[in-house]
Amino acid sequence: MIAYYHFVFVTLFLLADIIECQKYVVSLEPVNWYQALINCKNAGMELASIHSEQEQNDLDKFLRTNGYDKGYWLAGTKEGNGQFYWATTGTKMIYTKWLDGQPDDAKFDTNFYEGEHCVCWGFPSYRPEPIGWNDMTCFNNISYICQRFEYCFI
Repeated sequence: MIAYYHFVFVTLFLLADIIECQKYVVSLEPVNWYQALINCKNAGMELASIHSEQEQNDLDKFLRTNGYDKGYWLAGTKEGNGQFYWATTGTKMIYTKWLDGQPDDAKFDTNFYEGEHCVCWGFPSYRPEPIGWNDMTCFNNISYICQRFEYCFI
């Protein structure tokens, strides 16, 4: 099942009836973080990145309203340089919404004791409300959120 969600992000034009909007698509197909990047790109979109509290709140409201209550890959990672950044743009994460105790870079035998390098929204299995972000092993298979900027007429 795929859910479509539109909301107004920021006005960029002087014309009163054209604005820039974000379109989000929630995919319930569980894939690893790398495959989520590829799947979004193949759909003409990008793995979602969150740059403000307003974006966080709007998307959180949508997820809760529509019963999406698991973890979802976002575009955040620290692969390569050890600092969290948005893989789709290469920009450093400025706004963050980490869950309590996160990021913890947990090292387990399942991630070969290399830690957690990719960002997901919520916890995929044991927290019922996706109210913040968690770092996870990039090879875990979970659902994901894609986004695309569009011009909307109001």
